[in-house]
Amino acid sequence: MSDGSDNNLLASLTAEDYALLRPHLTRVHLEQHTILQKPAEPIEDIFFPLEGMVSLVASFPTGQEIEIAAIGREGAIGTKVGLLPQVAFSTAIVQLPGVALRMPLPEFQKAAVGNVAITHIATCANDVMLTNLQQAAACNAVHSAEARLARWLLHAQDRYPHDTLPLTQEYMAQMLGVRRTTVSLTAGTLEERGLLKYTRGKVQIVDRPGLEKLACGCYRIVKTNIGIITNAAQRAKDAPKSG
Repeated sequence: MSDGSDNNLLASLTAEDYALLRPHLTRVHLEQHTILQKPAEPIEDIFFPLEGMVSLVASFPTGQEIEIAAIGREGAIGTKVGLLPQVAFSTAIVQLPGVALRMPLPEFQKAAVGNVAITHIATCANDVMLTNLQQAAACNAVHSAEARLARWLLHAQDRYPHDTLPLTQEYMAQMLGVRRTTVSLTAGTLEERGLLKYTRGKVQIVDRPGLEKLACGCYRIVKTNIGIITNAAQRAKDAPKSG
């Protein structure tokens, strides 16, 4: 048996609806840098993160990659295409380690047939992904490297609730779509301000309130939108069922 209360979408289901999914949910460890889905390959499983962060990454013909969305306990990986058999359009890679509940996509599709609540959490998962994607696109086009890095680190810590994040500068540069030297200079500036400490492969958040002041408004916008989505799912759970 697996408890989905640490995932916002699964927690929004009634006990009756969750019971339809529970026999097919398997608790799995999300090892850092594990690839959960690849472009043009069929989506076989849905992952409901309980802790950790999964990045959706777009690739360019030049080999460059950039993060287009990041998902944690507020969403799911593998439902963005709805309930029809589809292929993935981006790479889903574990950015920060954690735990998830994995469910075969066909079983989820069966449970969703005629079930408004389960179909609704698939819609909410899509909405979570979309608000992340839209704001990341705007942020990458407009805001400074310092504000973007601060925003990204705050989102990372929200999903991986530890003061120290296992991240290299090279990987952060890849996710933000900038040069490694840019991340090195930016992280150095934030360290001088007493906001973080960086050692090889590790970022320690020292002053989160200070980091929040530096971050662009995109951080709050995404948090607010995710809160709206989560509240909508909860209201659907609490609404009386007809019949």
